[in-house]
Amino acid sequence: SGINAEYEAVVSTQSTGFQTFQHYFKRINLRMAVSRSKALQITLQGIKRINLSFCPFDRYHGTGEVREYYNNVTDRRVKESNPQCEVNIAVKHDDSPPSINIVYEDGDERWYNPRTQSLHHIKEEIHLETRRKLAEKDIPVDYGIKWRY
Repeated sequence: SGINAEYEAVVSTQSTGFQTFQHYFKRINLRMAVSRSKALQITLQGIKRINLSFCPFDRYHGTGEVREYYNNVTDRRVKESNPQCEVNIAVKHDDSPPSINIVYEDGDERWYNPRTQSLHHIKEEIHLETRRKLAEKDIPVDYGIKWRY
């Protein structure tokens, strides 16, 4: 229904003129602004350990994502959501690929490869998995801070 309405708005621009065309693009810009303003909230609740590794001399994509994620999870306000969560970072010099490893309190372990996944996608997967695990235990989610992505 949304696609048809957008198509009809574009088709109507041909017959009604510039004003409808302007209205259509205002709607699109508003929708884009709303989607940009939705923030992914990071919490360390339910996470036991985060292991990050990267090679600073790696000439491929992915090292910057690990560094940025490290900055996100070590922020003071995010750490307050779970002070017992260990954040380990390993700086390697063996051209090994960068990796993000999340160990949850129930022992479940997830590996993410920043070379093949964007940081946005990795954060989103971690966010959804954390929320799912907390919902199973009926624990309310306590967010530390909102991060825009």
